[in-house]
Amino acid sequence: MAEAFPVNNGMTSFWRTEPHCLDSHRSTEVLPDASGIVIVGAGYAGVSAAYHCMRLSQASSADKPSIIILEARQACSGATSRNGKSQRNLGNSWSADSDI
Repeated sequence: MAEAFPVNNGMTSFWRTEPHCLDSHRSTEVLPDASGIVIVGAGYAGVSAAYHCMRLSQASSADKPSIIILEARQACSGATSRNGKSQRNLGNSWSADSDI
């Protein structure tokens, strides 16, 4: 039989040793039936995606999007917490939009 996901004994976050008030935060006990945007994971990438979606909607005349972030445990407790020691400085290299 396949193991449950996520595993019960996940690694302790490298970045966070003390509990944070957002660790057990839920905006609702029951998920809505629909959402404009669903983001899986509340690590750096997921939270950044939500932030930029909100920022883009504020910069335009678009309505504020409905966003759901799904996280199995606590914010920044998955791959974000495990990969912290492997970050490297790649220098200040930027690409112009025309280069992409």
